[in-house]
Amino acid sequence: MAAADVVSAKKLVENLQTDLRALSNEAKKKYPPVKEAAEAGILRIRTVVAKNKDIIPALIACSGEIMQPFLLGCDTKNLRIVQICLASIQRLIAKQALSQEAGSNVVNMLWNLMDCGIEDLKVLQTTLVLVTTSTVVRGNALARAIVICFRLHFSKDNTVSNTASAIVQQVVCTVFERVLAEDAANAAGAEDHSIHQNSLKTNSRLPPKSLRPCATDAYLLFQDLCQLVNAEHPTWLLGLTEMSRTFGLELLESILNSFPQVFLRHKEFSFLLKERVCPLVIKLFSPSLKHKQNLMSTGPLVGDKPYFPLNMRLLRVVSVLINKYYSILVTESEIFLSLLVKFLEGDKPMWQRILALEVLHKLCVQLKLLR
Repeated sequence: MAAADVVSAKKLVENLQTDLRALSNEAKKKYPPVKEAAEAGILRIRTVVAKNKDIIPALIACSGEIMQPFLLGCDTKNLRIVQICLASIQRLIAKQALSQEAGSNVVNMLWNLMDCGIEDLKVLQTTLVLVTTSTVVRGNALARAIVICFRLHFSKDNTVSNTASAIVQQVVCTVFERVLAEDAANAAGAEDHSIHQNSLKTNSRLPPKSLRPCATDAYLLFQDLCQLVNAEHPTWLLGLTEMSRTFGLELLESILNSFPQVFLRHKEFSFLLKERVCPLVIKLFSPSLKHKQNLMSTGPLVGDKPYFPLNMRLLRVVSVLINKYYSILVTESEIFLSLLVKFLEGDKPMWQRILALEVLHKLCVQLKLLR
């Protein structure tokens, strides 16, 4: 163990003990069980330090016990106690001193705080650190962590909503960054390419068994984002009841633009592009294709008009699909190009024609696409 790591571990232990003393003092009058758990936590940490030279691995092994006083403290819903507990939990997360089970317990605790509307910003901050620092939170626990961020995005408090929006984007990107790291770590190993399209279609809502753990999480996340944009219920992000189409399309565009290697390398993700994304884009474009501008009339009903924010994001998605995925979406790209040309017709709104021209210009200046 390097000298810097030893110093860092000792500093963590000192801070944890300080936090537990503060928790004990704060809870001694109203919450005796929390006080007792905090004092037991101090003794447990001292025992761990006395018996182990490698402190962090030892803390991970007993992180469930060490976390107990902080989880009990958060259950009190007392603002001061919750603040102390979240600060200490963040220390453990930052030093990667949590086991997978302890990470799941933290997610459940954060979910309860979100439901009660307590310390929303700190809940978001803790969730971000938990997901981005390590991979201890995976599977259903990861889905719950993501749902926490999504639900706080729809908070009536503008500060919480805007913070959650930024964190959702970071967390979503982190899920796909994990796939890249997982692929790099297994680059020398044999990959199973025996996946069949029919098996994907048959169990379309279930993740393919050929995917590794991090890729499975990313697959389920991307599939649910497509379903939510399509006004369908998610199958993995359980508890998420709403998401605006514009925000969903922004997330899809960000993923497709930033992680083409994931979709080009894994046939399972290529399947999602063909079977979920492309039909979804064509479906959402339908109102814009049917609409015709008539300057002599009072105009069509508002619900029939092309919606600028939606169309702008759809066209961005189309631009990314043609630019980065033409090699696997040849037929679909031709359909998208024909739709763009239709948007240039004189009976379409001026803003719609301008947006289509911008996309066509971006595509035409790239020689590799024009060969």
